Amino acid sequence: MRNSVLASLKFINKHWLICGGSPSDTPTSSNADCGKAQVTGEIVGDRHYRINVTLIAERDPVKNAKVGATSTVYAVAHIGLKGGIFQYTNALKTLGKPEPKLAFDEAFFCYRGATLVDTDKCRLCTPGTMYDEVDEKCVPCPRGEFQDEHGRTTCKTCPDSTTTVGTGTQKKEQCVHVCPSGYFYDTSSKMCETCGLRGYQPKSGQDRCIPCPDGTVPIYQNSTTIGHCLDKCRAGMQRSSDGSTCEPCPIGSFKSADDMVCMMCPTGRTTLSKASKALSACHIKICFPGTILDHSTFKCEPCDFGTYMDEYDGRICKTCPVSTTTYQQGANTAKMCEWTNQCKASTHNCHWLAACIDLPDENHKKMYSCKCKPGFVGNGFHCVDACEGFCLNGGSCLKTGRGETKCLCASGFAGKRCQATE
Repeated sequence: MRNSVLASLKFINKHWLICGGSPSDTPTSSNADCGKAQVTGEIVGDRHYRINVTLIAERDPVKNAKVGATSTVYAVAHIGLKGGIFQYTNALKTLGKPEPKLAFDEAFFCYRGATLVDTDKCRLCTPGTMYDEVDEKCVPCPRGEFQDEHGRTTCKTCPDSTTTVGTGTQKKEQCVHVCPSGYFYDTSSKMCETCGLRGYQPKSGQDRCIPCPDGTVPIYQNSTTIGHCLDKCRAGMQRSSDGSTCEPCPIGSFKSADDMVCMMCPTGRTTLSKASKALSACHIKICFPGTILDHSTFKCEPCDFGTYMDEYDGRICKTCPVSTTTYQQGANTAKMCEWTNQCKASTHNCHWLAACIDLPDENHKKMYSCKCKPGFVGNGFHCVDACEGFCLNGGSCLKTGRGETKCLCASGFAGKRCQATE
């Protein structure tokens, strides 16, 4: 009897493909003969025999492979089984003429790795998910795992020292470094970042930080426990770097009672003093290097001679080192502080055969003089040998130990420069 049922199913499937496959399937293929069908039987009375047939239909409705007609699985199986089984009468002679009655119970279900959709369709679990055999549904891959294929019952584990940003990861390439506690993985920078003002994180491999309770702020950049969340400081004050005290907001920033930390003023603006409490305090224009803020006029004034300012928003000009000064107002770097003794600093223009003589500066101008050395003459900026062209009429020039010139005149000439005839 079992063979009769299987033969009928094979005949039905050949024409209607209810068990799957295609018209080109070979007779031995698993789908071609409904190889997954189950047939059992039992005697329920003197003249009654119950046949139970369980088969998996992979489509409904079905289409005739030859003529293209469509029908339901129920109609095709009802006609095929009811007629086909009882054509094999030799196996039923002992039961007498049968009075066949067929009953069908339909239940849609899907193979492992797929779920039932709209009561009659199977959908494979998509990448990033796996089939949960207990709950019989697709569930996202847990953190630290991924799945890049359809219809799988397990997820794949990320390589060592890596994890996933969240659940439902689809690709191995989405496995990222495990960030330590106090850090989180930033998906935009693709790097581990400190929690900072975002809060704290006691666990490693996380993609976000836990906010501190209302009214508190984290005291460390990489806070790892709620114990690192301390009460906010009052307006104009913020926690020190070690969190032990409240300190005033620096110049150029402010903090209201609701803010966690001091906020910087808008570009180009600053505050008059420390511990500012509101944005409205940022009404002072930032002074550029070389200038400082005049507290009476709130204008930027250039640094005076002998001072400089090499920072933005300076409040007091810096004094040049000893024996140096600036020779213009508004100096914006210490390099503009020059020696007041140009001779000592070798910043003069005296000739190399001249001596430099330092003079007091006048009206913030460099003052020094140059004098040619003994034995040389000139204005100090240009010096030549004193003997050059000094003796006339063929006389020879000599220099004393003090550099004074003396002529030895040729015969017939006399005078200091041999300019006279005897």
